[in-house]
Amino acid sequence: MNRWGKISFVLLLALAVTGCSAVVSHVDGPAAPIAPTITTQPVSLTVTAGQTAIFTVVASGTAPLGYQWRKNGTNIAGATSASYTTPATTTSDSGSTFDVVVSNSAGSATSASVKLTVNGATAAPSITTPPTSQTVSVGQTASFSVTASGTAPLSYQWSKDGTAISGATSSSYTTPAATASDNGALFTVVVSNSAGSVASSAATLTVSGGTTASDCTLFASASGNDGNSGTSSSAPKTFAGAASASQPGSVVCLLAGTYNMGSTFFAPTSGTPSSWIVYKSYGNGAVNLV
Repeated sequence: MNRWGKISFVLLLALAVTGCSAVVSHVDGPAAPIAPTITTQPVSLTVTAGQTAIFTVVASGTAPLGYQWRKNGTNIAGATSASYTTPATTTSDSGSTFDVVVSNSAGSATSASVKLTVNGATAAPSITTPPTSQTVSVGQTASFSVTASGTAPLSYQWSKDGTAISGATSSSYTTPAATASDNGALFTVVVSNSAGSVASSAATLTVSGGTTASDCTLFASASGNDGNSGTSSSAPKTFAGAASASQPGSVVCLLAGTYNMGSTFFAPTSGTPSSWIVYKSYGNGAVNLV
């Protein structure tokens, strides 16, 4: 009661505060992109002019990855994949450098710079001067030669009547001393390199009897063999062998060459006044008695 005799009430409000707590959990969202890394670099290449070259790169990083190949530091139009194939190369491309820039939204990576080497195309052989036919006398040698173009090294193989001649592997070939049996032989040569081969036309060897006479009964040669019959120019005896086989009326024909006679020669067989033993040269080659 107050002083005026009235009664008043005081309402007391009690507030109860209840504590609360919050729990924050992980919320999924987009991951941060990973910039490119080159795991396999392109490598230098060597090709032959006219061929193409293929460069490749392997890279990791968040997709999508973009690629841009460059030649000598300049972007190549359309070269935007993980590999690049050049157009047909020329020797002017030799020494060019190639690299590739790999990129995504997080950044970029540039590959190592690699080199392209272009070798000149290998030219197959071509015969510019074929061997020519030769005429010699029995006992003489014949020389055949060929001229060819093409990428070096060039190799040669001569053949006689279609059979390869052992050791005849240069641009010229010299026969042994010719015999009558060599007459009409055909000589060819095959020229080759890494790009191919070419065969020459055939050259004919003509072996002339020269001043040979049909009256030859025995033949001798500086390189003859007394195991031979001596009755033909292709099977001559030695000088001494032919002389020993002679008899009155024999005509001993000497093939071209140098005969070592010693200081004195005595005929082992004598002719008669009416039937001489004749020694004479055969063919056009020189006969030297020393």
